[in-house]
Amino acid sequence: MTETPGSGACGQVLRSKGFYTLASRPWVTGLWPQAGSVARFEPSSARDTASSYAQELAFTGTQMDAELLRADQNGCLMQEGVALPASDPFPAWDTYGSCESCAHEHDPLTTVTGH
Repeated sequence: MTETPGSGACGQVLRSKGFYTLASRPWVTGLWPQAGSVARFEPSSARDTASSYAQELAFTGTQMDAELLRADQNGCLMQEGVALPASDPFPAWDTYGSCESCAHEHDPLTTVTGH
C-alpha cells in the first residue's frame, strides 16, 4: 500500500479488514485486521497455489474517496508478466503458538500440511 490511505487523502480510514495473497508467498492466505492505528498482517491459512489470486479488503471510515482508495490498492497488485523480486521484502511469519518460522517461509517448493 502506498502512503495515500494514511495521509488522509482517501478520507479517514477507521477500520479495514480482509484477506490477501502476497506474490512472494502464494502458498498462504494473509489476514488483514486494522482498527485505528493498530494493524496486523499475518498468515491465515494455507492455500492451493493452483487457484487464482484473490484479495478481499473492506475499508470503513469517514469522508472516504472510494475511487482514490481503489486506485491506490490496485497499484499494489502484481502485474501480469512482472518478475518477482529476488528476495521477499516482508518479515517472516511465525507459526501459531511457536517462535519458529514455517518451513514454507523459506522454501516455496515445500509442501504445506497442517497449517
